[in-house]
Amino acid sequence: MKMESRKRPRDITNTQDQNSHSPRKNPKVQTTSPNKIINITLDVNLRKNKNMKYVLTHSERGSLQEALNTLDAVREEMEARPGKEMLVCGREGIKGYLNLGMPLSCLPESSHVVIEFSKSKSKQKYGGQVFGRHDQESTDVVKFYIHAIGKSRKRILKRGELHKEGYKLCVYGFKGETVKDALCKDGRFLPFLESDSWKLINNLDSIVENTQPIDELEGELFQVKVETGMNPTGAAAAQNSELEERNTSVLKEYLVEEYPSLKIESENIRENLKEKMKKTKRKTSLFKLHKTNFGKQTKNSTPVKIIKLLSRLSDSVGYISWNNNGNEGSATCFVFKESYIFTCRHVINNIVGEGIEPSKWADIISQCVRVTFDYEEFPAEGNKCFHIEPWFEISDKTLDYAILKLKKNGQEVPVGLYNGIGPVPWSGLIYIIGHPNGEKKHTDACVVIPQGEREKKCQEKFQMREAFIHMYTQTSFQEMLQNPDVITYDTTFFFGSSGSPVFDSNGSLVAMHMAGTTCKLPNEDAHIIEFGSSMTSVLSDIKQNHEKWYNDIFLSRQDVEMQSLED
Repeated sequence: MKMESRKRPRDITNTQDQNSHSPRKNPKVQTTSPNKIINITLDVNLRKNKNMKYVLTHSERGSLQEALNTLDAVREEMEARPGKEMLVCGREGIKGYLNLGMPLSCLPESSHVVIEFSKSKSKQKYGGQVFGRHDQESTDVVKFYIHAIGKSRKRILKRGELHKEGYKLCVYGFKGETVKDALCKDGRFLPFLESDSWKLINNLDSIVENTQPIDELEGELFQVKVETGMNPTGAAAAQNSELEERNTSVLKEYLVEEYPSLKIESENIRENLKEKMKKTKRKTSLFKLHKTNFGKQTKNSTPVKIIKLLSRLSDSVGYISWNNNGNEGSATCFVFKESYIFTCRHVINNIVGEGIEPSKWADIISQCVRVTFDYEEFPAEGNKCFHIEPWFEISDKTLDYAILKLKKNGQEVPVGLYNGIGPVPWSGLIYIIGHPNGEKKHTDACVVIPQGEREKKCQEKFQMREAFIHMYTQTSFQEMLQNPDVITYDTTFFFGSSGSPVFDSNGSLVAMHMAGTTCKLPNEDAHIIEFGSSMTSVLSDIKQNHEKWYNDIFLSRQDVEMQSLED
């Protein structure tokens, strides 16, 4: 296909008219700008669009919005969804969610973007499609990336479906502009960025103040950190308005029912906090008290030998994501043996949704789940992702585990972790590897809480918190505190990290991270205790209830025959 010959009549006419008025003695004067070709996929109405790419050719001086409006297919989808926001995410050539006001000149040739729409109509004061600048001040464009949720989980966006930690926004500006100029002109961020004190954090170890030029930020990924004591009229007001929505959207009722004691304690904590707030006039001092005292109490360092070991083990840890007809989410998994992977049973519940017959689960999972093992910066796509076989036979609600099978398509499956299973350590350090909050792969070193000290540790967490002490009883958390099949610890891994493998200091696989107890505070989650299922208990359960599969996977044919003769 010769795309150069496909000019629209309007473009040809304009070019001819302009050339007829141009002086012949000055051939360097150009009245039209070069065209840019990009590929578009509509991630909606899949039966109609069939996930095919639309080839779009448009002047590179035009904005992304202008270019998209020339496609009939895009206009039809927008008209079918009045009041909903169109989201454009770069997949190839450019990454992250794009500003619709971005000039096409910012996109590399043959870039691939995917279009989706918000799931609900906006009810906020920032109505309409959110996009900002469309300027062409110079050709020295700098593109960098911002986490959709600010550091300490502060909301920084006006509206939209991007209020998740794993989502990233592509921001652009021109050399010489400051960080503050680029973000304020972008149009998608809350107004407080114009007046309050904030800065960018890169890789948790570098700070870029918002007064610095963006010249050297090309391709870098940052979090926005707002200084404490910021102006409440900006981000704080908008953040409080969505606090209830953001808190309740994380925990699903049918998941909470799996752990009755957690639900009871969570409700008790919330009610006691409300009562305390009614009795005090200085609300901020109460929040400060809790914020000061919640958190890890143990500092530790990691030997280089362990870092190298964890690096090898991390190759087998995967990012599992799904989109079941708009029901989207992510968690963690790991290769167990051959093409079989482990994750949590409640993750499967999240994928299939409520009220679905178990006989249909395998097909649903195979259609909407993707797994990648190299999400260390941006999620992998295309042939780097594994699909799932329509097979779902082994799981358990009590121990909260499930086994899925990767569908091989010429890809090499990472090494399984089944050879390194060990018993739960009584104390000391353990290491979790996973994708907390849907982010890139992380590891967290944390301290084991021995079973005999679980109740004491929980009580210590409640000390110095007058609002909660009176509701703590000897029977609290008994289901978890006395359970020998779990290991308890104190970690920073929470939502999205379910299914993460837990290793001891020798690199042995000892557990799978599954849940924790939290208290919702206005500006943060107060974490009490976290726990995971012991792998030895999981394997014992599989051997007892799924003996044939266990023998097929773990025992050779000779072992099975000898065992049969002995029986």
